[in-house]
Amino acid sequence: MQNVQVKFTGKNLTGNAGLTHLGRFTQKLGLKSILEETLTLQRAANARYHVADVIIMVMLGVLAGAKHMSHLAIVGSDSVLCRIFQWKYFPVASTFSRIFKRFTHKHCAELSEAESTIRKKVWGKSKKWLGRVTLDFDSTVRGVFGSQEGARKGYNPKKYGQKSYHPLMCFIAETRECFNNWFRCGNAYSANGCVEFMQECFARLPKRVW
Repeated sequence: MQNVQVKFTGKNLTGNAGLTHLGRFTQKLGLKSILEETLTLQRAANARYHVADVIIMVMLGVLAGAKHMSHLAIVGSDSVLCRIFQWKYFPVASTFSRIFKRFTHKHCAELSEAESTIRKKVWGKSKKWLGRVTLDFDSTVRGVFGSQEGARKGYNPKKYGQKSYHPLMCFIAETRECFNNWFRCGNAYSANGCVEFMQECFARLPKRVW
């Protein structure tokens, strides 16, 4: 076996370099500006973090593999990413939770509106849009541990009796994007609200789709 010299002196290294491309993509789309213009949730004048920055941090953290607020440290502890995205400060898990606890139904609707605006910009950049699309509707069960708001005991094929959420989802088969989703409690029946959900999805489609 050949001797290999091992050193731990490397600096400015990151295991999440792929996020920089996603960061450039969000910058080109003007994601932060759209969030700032759409969301009405205000924070104190001396707050270190704007709501738009917090949402982008969570988004990138999820793409990096975070499944819990505490896992966002994957991004926050990466000095290279913080420097690239110009994050002088990165919130701790409790700060993320405190900010999102202030979200009301109104703010969630505003976030959905911002998402729709971004989607239209992406579709607008496509030279050729599909005249026909396949919408895939489904519900899914997401179990939780604890007594989170909206968590109820219902149909749960993996853990019988566990509290869960039962959201409705809609995907566009051709582009593989999540087109729409509705949050529901865990005890909601699979078809609850499906007609209204489908009508909302149809209304969101661009006029070019027949």
